[in-house]
Amino acid sequence: MSKFMSIQAFSERTGISKSALRYYESKNLLHSVGRNSSGYRVYSETQIATIKLITSLRLADVPIKDIQAYLKEENDKTRQEMMNKWIQIIRGKLDILHVSLRYLESDYTNEQIYLIEKCAETIVWFSAESEVGQFKEHVSKNGNELKKLNIPFKNIYLKYVSGKDLIKAQIGFGVPADTQTNELPEMALIEQMDSCICIAMSFNDPITNIQDGYRKLINYASENKWVPTGSILEWYRGEGFSDLDLFMPVTQLGKREDKLHV
Repeated sequence: MSKFMSIQAFSERTGISKSALRYYESKNLLHSVGRNSSGYRVYSETQIATIKLITSLRLADVPIKDIQAYLKEENDKTRQEMMNKWIQIIRGKLDILHVSLRYLESDYTNEQIYLIEKCAETIVWFSAESEVGQFKEHVSKNGNELKKLNIPFKNIYLKYVSGKDLIKAQIGFGVPADTQTNELPEMALIEQMDSCICIAMSFNDPITNIQDGYRKLINYASENKWVPTGSILEWYRGEGFSDLDLFMPVTQLGKREDKLHV
């Protein structure tokens, strides 16, 4: 066997097309070791393992710039850290695919239930107690406290804690990530909510009937075997915070466990 292989022979040895080899060369991933007397590219035996690694990483949807960095990296520990990062990214994509498939298979796509990816958010929480649908005064009071501190917010949340007629709840305000905690009132709690995929539904009935919305979302989750990864939240937004949706996290994207939550 010749020490060097033509691009045709290298293609046959690796099962990778000549056009793909030329493409990888144009992206600085694999270069021929030289040219033969006729001016054609030639490759060495040691490059077989490299090209197989490159094609494997591309099939795993690893970006070309990341592959370039991986091939140049000589530190095994750093290489493993890069590999671990790609694994986490792919697991996150799998989570989303499994959630999407389950949603489509639930045969509920023509109803109020929908999927949404909630981005990571900093939330300031205040405790409150009131009758069902009567938290407006608490929302206004806590919101005004934040406005006095010049802390803006675009989302308002309500999380049920306990009670039936007299409800204990937490009222949350989505604030900028750089909000200084030392400026907040003593009774306020701050939480870094991770990004997540949620099942959600719009709620347009009178707020006093909000429990019906909770039941509908819980029944949908139960019937379709969704496993919640967090509490149901009431989400108020839009002009005058008049748009109301209920959402239930079903897959955490920020801090995830090795198992899928679907």
